[in-house]
Order: sequence, then C-alpha cells, then structure tokens
Amino acid sequence: MKILHFIIGKGNKQRSNGVNQVIGGICKYSIKNEINIRVIGYASNAKEQGEIEYQDGFKVTVFSYLNKKLINKLIEDMKWCDCIHMHGIYNTHNIAVGILARYMKIPYIITPHNGFAPNLSNLKKKVFDFFVQKKHIEKATAVHVITLEESTEILKKIKPKKFILAHNGIDLEDFPVNDDEINTKINQRLKIGYLGRISKEKNLVNVVKSINELLQSGIEIDFYVAGPKSNYLKEVLSLNSSIKWVGPLYKSEKIDFIKSLDLFIHPSKADVFSITAIEVLALGTTLLITRTAKASYFYNSKSFFMCEPSVFGIKKGILQAIKGRKNWNCMSKNGKQLVKKTLNWNVICKQLIKDYKEIL
Repeated sequence: MKILHFIIGKGNKQRSNGVNQVIGGICKYSIKNEINIRVIGYASNAKEQGEIEYQDGFKVTVFSYLNKKLINKLIEDMKWCDCIHMHGIYNTHNIAVGILARYMKIPYIITPHNGFAPNLSNLKKKVFDFFVQKKHIEKATAVHVITLEESTEILKKIKPKKFILAHNGIDLEDFPVNDDEINTKINQRLKIGYLGRISKEKNLVNVVKSINELLQSGIEIDFYVAGPKSNYLKEVLSLNSSIKWVGPLYKSEKIDFIKSLDLFIHPSKADVFSITAIEVLALGTTLLITRTAKASYFYNSKSFFMCEPSVFGIKKGILQAIKGRKNWNCMSKNGKQLVKKTLNWNVICKQLIKDYKEIL
C-alpha cells in the first residue's frame, strides 16, 4: 500500500505543535509496518521549493507556496499512491489538493486534528465551512478522528461519508515505559505543572485562579509553566507573581520536568487527549485532565483524575487529586499499561492500516 501525506509544516515532532507529533508517529510507524509513504509539506519558511527535510524515519519534500513545482510533485505522487492523507483544515492548500485528487480520481482521507472544536470556531471559519470546506470534506473517502467526541462535533456541521478512529499516541522509542519506576516523591509544597503551547484554549487562566483560591485556603502549591512565550502567557503570569515560567522544554529537559512534578495538569477547553498528557502517563506522573480535553473514554482505565475546565471544576479536581494521593502509585501503573497496550504509535498505526485497507 502507498500513502501520500500532505501536511502543513515539516513534520518535526520536536516542535511544540502536536500535529507535527501525530504526523511523525504515523509516518515512522507506517514505514515500520511495511507501508510505503511519501510526505509533501507546505511551510512558509522553506528555503527553496522542493527542499528535503529528514525527520525520524522519513523525509518531507517542502514547498513555501502553491507553484508549478508543487503541482508537478503532487501530480507525480498522486499517480504513485493509493490514497492521499491530508492533515489539518481551514487552509486553501488542502482545498486545492482535494480538488486535484477528485480530478485525478484519487481517494483522500482528512484528519481535522480537532479543528472543528466549538471553542475554536468563529464567523470567518463558519463562512469558510459553508462556501468551501463542506464539499471538500463530504467528498473525502473518510475523515480520521482522534477521539469519538471529535466525530460528534464534526457531525454538527458536516456529514462525512465515513469516519475512521485512530487515537493520539507516543513513540515508545522516545518514551520507554519503565514499570519499575513508580511515582513515590512527595514535595513539601504540592508541585503542579503544565507543559505545552500557551494559548487561550489551553485555559491556564482558570488554573491560576483556582490555585489562587486554594492558596488562600491554606494549601501550599507551586505552579510551573513550560512553553514558548505568548501574549496569553503575560495574562497568565499577571494573575500570580509566584508562578514559575521555565520556557520551552524539549527532549531530556522535558522528561526531567514532568518527572519532577507531583501533579501534571492539562486544563484545555479544546483538545483530543493530547500527546503531552500521554507522555505524562508513560512517565508515571499523576495526571489531572479536563473533560473537554476529550479523554473521557479512557477514564475507566483509572489512570488519571478528570475535572471540568471552570475555576470551580479545576479547584475541585486538584482537591480530589490531593485527597486520592494514596492511589497515585496504582494510577501510575494503570497509566503505563494504557500507553503500552493502546496509546502508542505502533499499535495505533496497525489499526490505521486496517482502516486504510477497508476503505480503499
């Protein structure tokens, strides 16, 4: 089987963008499972048209704008492939690729990467959906969703022909699960942390407000935030001068940061069981995640605490985690088993390949 991936970006999984990590995992483990792939990327910072970027186990041919070289490359690769897998929505390049695919009668699959989440919607997107994107998606062979909840959100706007489900995961070569390493640390002050993109939908303002209320009640908490600078970060830091921002962290620094925490919080209002949250489970750190981060279907695994994204909900979630501290080691073991059995790219790609075969 031959799959052509069309992506926005260069597929570098070391970037903070979770979409790149998904693409990196799918491409690497598709090859390991004997699927032939090619990857074309659109990135405005490409140094030259058709430059080659080598990623972990695969390469990406990158273009900075829609031009003759890109069109010729698309036609060449479309003639080669059995199916095109497009990543992302709300961009005209994917629309153009979809038009070309339909003209050449090549099946295509779309991964919205949670782009239809209600919290991310606005008037401009609604207009784009109605006049442009609705046809593009409804003509697709299938839409790949990362969680079941995501399919419900899509159906409120668009009626795809078919859904396929393949969750987010992690690369066990990067995050090997050590069953013998158990979360037994107890910091004198509860050390809570967040790592990832710092933007409005990540809901960090409500985290700080809830921590402020807990501090006033006498609970000792230190809150650490890891991620790149943003205007939203300024708003977050303005709410409490004692918040510790440590900047963006990658590779070993990222792992050390997660392991140093008592409790990792993923407070997003719009997500699809983020890869960072799965990395936290693999490393054995206790996880508190919002219901709106779409982890509900894994709650029965007893691997994490879950809460609502409001100030009240997050405050109750932190208190629940503190009260249930005697269960943290058991939850750590459950989380590691969940990652080993389900939420890793090798397992996920095997399922995705089965879905490819069924729909093509």
